[in-house]
Amino acid sequence: MSYFVVVPGALVPTPIASPLLARAKVPRLMRFLQHAKAEPLQFYTGDGAAHLDWLWTKFGGDDNSPVTAPYAWRVLDRSPGAETMAATSELPIWHADPVHFAFARDHMLVVALDAEAAVSVDESRELSASAAAVAEEFGATLRALDPRHWFISFDPAWRLKTIAYDAALGRSAQHVLPEGEAAARWRKLLNEIQMRWHQHPINEQRDAQGVRTINGLWLHGGGIWRALPKRPFDAVATNNATVRGWALASGLAPTALLASDVKPASAGSALVYYEGLLNAARLEDWDGWLEAIAGFDNAVDEHVTHALAQGSAAVTLVLAGRAHVRSIVLRRSDRLRLWRTNTLVDLLCEPERT
Repeated sequence: MSYFVVVPGALVPTPIASPLLARAKVPRLMRFLQHAKAEPLQFYTGDGAAHLDWLWTKFGGDDNSPVTAPYAWRVLDRSPGAETMAATSELPIWHADPVHFAFARDHMLVVALDAEAAVSVDESRELSASAAAVAEEFGATLRALDPRHWFISFDPAWRLKTIAYDAALGRSAQHVLPEGEAAARWRKLLNEIQMRWHQHPINEQRDAQGVRTINGLWLHGGGIWRALPKRPFDAVATNNATVRGWALASGLAPTALLASDVKPASAGSALVYYEGLLNAARLEDWDGWLEAIAGFDNAVDEHVTHALAQGSAAVTLVLAGRAHVRSIVLRRSDRLRLWRTNTLVDLLCEPERT
């Protein structure tokens, strides 16, 4: 049994790595890492979400950028005939997820709507209906499947190059906005939606309560559903719709999809997708990241203990940053490899992109 734990947001920038990691309280993780075998860093030339690049490659995706939206759609849409529609549509389906554009000193940041700022069911219904009416004027169809997952399609298809949501968070919007032939049309559509939302009662109420307003959509992950050629895992534990969609498209049985808090039983190969560090890392909230990695310290102990008890020969931690991934193989025999003396800085530091 092979057991993989993928951890986006685990690698931290080199300039802050030493002082930050000196404050990390991770005794269990350090016990596993100290004498473990660390693979060389893998560099991905994508848009800054190396964990998606790594997974997309594992599933045999053949596009330059991971296609996410049609796979997530197929998992989330429960309406009659939805599965067939997603699989047979020749129009690309895109994520158009609600976000907050936060004004900084000289630019706007892309910020997630989570925790106390999470979009409610009623807010999603009202604002998506408003946005859908605007989209229709542009020949587009927008639909919210739940408060966090909105989708859009264009007929005829628009040619766009976009940045993954996970990569855009915490970055200047002007540097990561869609590009390509239809970029100006998207910006016009987005501006129309933003004007419609600006004085909407929902946003007025959120603003009065000191909650981040819902003032933008993030377009990303567009493409057409295709069966994926590789089935790298026999069980997948995650609530992430995209990863679940990729697993199903690779031929994994629905019964082998597990919730994120379920540990896979004995199987040929298992994937656990742990997202607890990602948001803090993307927003460069390093105090929050330290809290999150302390939580991961407990989780990794549980996963390694469980996997070895289930007969796994090793557990591979796949630690991802923006452009790099480091795989670290944990084995029972590591405690005897005393010549390996890894430190957190050795393993969790991400070089700056040149």
